[in-house]
Amino acid sequence: MRRLCAQLISWLAIVSPCEVVAAGTPGYIATPDTCCVVDRVAEDTVHLRKVGTCTGKPGRAYIETKLKKVKVVVEGTLWKETDVEGLTVPDLAKSLSNADRLAKRMTVPGNRYEKEMLSLAGTLDSYYHSDEFQLRVLNETERIKSEVFGDKASGYYADKGKQAPKGKLSASERVYVFISSAMPLATIRNYAASVARLGDPNISLVLRGFVDGVTKIQPTIGFIASVLQRDPACRPQDGDCEMLPAGLVVDPLLFRRYRIDRVPAVVYVRGLKAEDAGLSEGDPKNTTISDHYAAYGDARLEYLLNQIRKESDSDSLAALLATPGDRK
Repeated sequence: MRRLCAQLISWLAIVSPCEVVAAGTPGYIATPDTCCVVDRVAEDTVHLRKVGTCTGKPGRAYIETKLKKVKVVVEGTLWKETDVEGLTVPDLAKSLSNADRLAKRMTVPGNRYEKEMLSLAGTLDSYYHSDEFQLRVLNETERIKSEVFGDKASGYYADKGKQAPKGKLSASERVYVFISSAMPLATIRNYAASVARLGDPNISLVLRGFVDGVTKIQPTIGFIASVLQRDPACRPQDGDCEMLPAGLVVDPLLFRRYRIDRVPAVVYVRGLKAEDAGLSEGDPKNTTISDHYAAYGDARLEYLLNQIRKESDSDSLAALLATPGDRK
């Protein structure tokens, strides 16, 4: 606090509205009242102005001048000629002591707009996490996929509702493999390869949101391509790249519905019924389920599914994993 006050005194001397002709020695002059402050210094005259409530008690004001005497003018009226008192160590100590006492009595007023700011922040947060906003994100995801990848990217939930599944899972069963772009790419590609190998349309890789945010499209496109391209070295600009037959969707509602707070995670769902097959299966207003099971950890997809099979006693998962070596 003392250092701050000392710096403040020096700063006030520099940025005060005084017109200092030449730098001089720091000092004080007497003033007719404590409400008088220095307005400007012009040659041998110090002009004062009144600020706040005057007390009728003599005061002092800080100036810098080479002169020993100066004329003091208060709001245009000559008061008197007075001596310039040199600044001494006791004066500085007294000023710092007064500043310390003042600081103890000072209180920072509260932000009168705090309630409104908290209310607005809560409203924005609620909207961000609302189904309306999240579904807008999903719609934008589908637009990108359809415009960029065309029929190379797997369809969304609507495809599942229009035709009977060709895999081992029934129409009311799902396996979601939750991933993140922060995971090692090699790990994600292994999961994509496992999904393609199992060959069931009701198994999907799920990403929470756009890579680098919803306003940037190219990072998301590049990420999807790097995950689903069968040959990582293939360059789309040089020609068609073969894609793995694995579904990858961006659906923050699925993350929320199954409370996924870490990845990788695998969720098996039974008894799923959707009102609208074209909407998110993570929207509880659109779909209902009988039960679900989750497994976490950086392990082979087949291994995680087998752990879920043991817990759920699912015949469908048993059939899905019947290929030799899939339970390892």
